Amino acid sequence: MRVADGGRGQILLIAAGLVSILVLLEWYFDFDFSLGILYIVPVMIAATILTRWQIVAAAAFCAYTRGLFTADETHLEHILRFCMATIAYAACGLWIYQIAESRLVVLKHYSRLRYEQHMRRRAQEQLRLLAESSPAAILTMDSNGLILAANRAAETMLQSEGPLLGQQIRRYMGLFYDALRLPAGIGDISTSANAWARRGDGTLVPTTTWFSIYGAGVSRHLAAIVVDMSNEVREREHAQFEQIVSHDRILASAVSHEIRNLCSAIFVVASNMERSSTIARDPDFVALKNLAMGLRDLASVDLRRKTRMRLSAVRLQELAEEVRVIIGQDWADIPGEFEWRVPDDLPAVQANRQGLIQTLLNLSQNSLRAIQDLPQPRFTIETFVHAERISLRVSDTGPGLNSTEHLFQPFRPESDGSGLGLYVSRALIESFGGELRFEPTAAGCCFVITLLAAHNEDQSLPIEAAEAEREHA
Repeated sequence: MRVADGGRGQILLIAAGLVSILVLLEWYFDFDFSLGILYIVPVMIAATILTRWQIVAAAAFCAYTRGLFTADETHLEHILRFCMATIAYAACGLWIYQIAESRLVVLKHYSRLRYEQHMRRRAQEQLRLLAESSPAAILTMDSNGLILAANRAAETMLQSEGPLLGQQIRRYMGLFYDALRLPAGIGDISTSANAWARRGDGTLVPTTTWFSIYGAGVSRHLAAIVVDMSNEVREREHAQFEQIVSHDRILASAVSHEIRNLCSAIFVVASNMERSSTIARDPDFVALKNLAMGLRDLASVDLRRKTRMRLSAVRLQELAEEVRVIIGQDWADIPGEFEWRVPDDLPAVQANRQGLIQTLLNLSQNSLRAIQDLPQPRFTIETFVHAERISLRVSDTGPGLNSTEHLFQPFRPESDGSGLGLYVSRALIESFGGELRFEPTAAGCCFVITLLAAHNEDQSLPIEAAEAEREHA
């Protein structure tokens, strides 16, 4: 059915009305000429709603009606005129029928296209909203590394000076640019990776990314999801630091327990001695001497166990970005200021990367506890070169230290924790062949870490911490 039932009735009435008008005209005026050509009009009108066989029947009816008013013709001529008129009317009607059918197909196709376009626009809008609301950065790049699309999270994470669209991805993430340069024969690629991204201001941020490469030639594209891992890295390093502190507390508790046991035994022996007049040969006195010696030996035990630590050449420029990610947010939360001044041409140092990070994290935590309630808190790390050694001057704007006596001794009673933080930090630095010392200043607190310069940046050698300490001493 090409039109509604109401529309079909109206069209049929119009067609029938036209036929009636033509019949009345020919009957009333009795023309000397035939109006047969006009009978095509009602057939063409009716053809818009009739089927093919109905159109042929309507054409035959109009041809027959037309023949009723044709005089002076033989029976054969009448039959021939009827057949020719039927064919002509039917041909015109079928032609209109085909046009109407084609128009209907076009309208259906157009309606389907409009529906598909609407659904596509709706899906694209949903995808756009999903991408814009995503906390992860979403990027798309062409074969030349130009950014074709970037969501709000990508703009926030990379902090570009202008819109990311049209910029070169190599400026922000060289990993993606290198991936696009892979040979085309490899085909489509889907993988994940951990990499450093460079923000618009030059700072680095650790990221985890999932990306896919698809297409070939100029149609080769890369789509990526990038997640900022700064919080995870910071939490991991803090958890590792807390684990070290927890181990220190357990060790301190165990040693204190042993000392208390020995002291209790000394008190028992002393009580026995008080009831005896002969002391020199008294077995209790001998026991007291042995217990005292045991206490002395226990108190003099070096808690730094011999451990093998692998040293390598550590570039402080790269370490600065990692340390900024780990402790920078702590100072921003106070709020305070964290600054690391390191020149680009500074040589690498000989150290264990993780141990150096833990030392700086310990110094930062100490400063945070002392300075967080003061105005304008600041934590600064400066670097200096002295011949074959490189110094890191770590300072803050806190109240300083009331007493530096026994500063690096374990189990200091005035310490907020176990009293092993600075002790372990100095042991770590000395295991690198370096030195950690306190530097008096007019204001604030300052520590200086001195490390050996690494002559070969590819070096990696294991040393024993205790041996390095003895050699440095």
